[in-house]
Amino acid sequence: MSKMKYIYLAGPVEGCSNQEIHSWRVQTKLSLLPGIAGVNPDRIDNETPEGIIIQNYLDAKSCDAILAYLPKTITNRRASYGTIFEIAWGYSMQKPVIIVSDDDYVHNHSVLKMAGVHFTELGDAIKYINQLFFDYVVT
Repeated sequence: MSKMKYIYLAGPVEGCSNQEIHSWRVQTKLSLLPGIAGVNPDRIDNETPEGIIIQNYLDAKSCDAILAYLPKTITNRRASYGTIFEIAWGYSMQKPVIIVSDDDYVHNHSVLKMAGVHFTELGDAIKYINQLFFDYVVT
């Protein structure tokens, strides 16, 4: 039997509306193949930033890949420092990191460029994840 694969869904949370936080994560979860699950870091009910960071780190560590969504409309308002941390964690843990953004700056930044595979459309990134893990989740 195949082992479930988990994808950590990194993306802006602070200063975002509920729709900005959840809509892309719901779309992603619905588009993943059976046997691949998205892990939403916003599920954490913690009062301290330190507690949230520790939980996010443990989630990222336990997942099989990191999907980082950095839409320009949000990153223009405020840099998503937490998402950048999560990309770095994934890279340092030698996990596949999939970065999605419609912002050329994200794709051309020297550190982010080397941290993972890049897409401009969420659907293309989800297709890539499904292909990447297909042999592992199909029995």
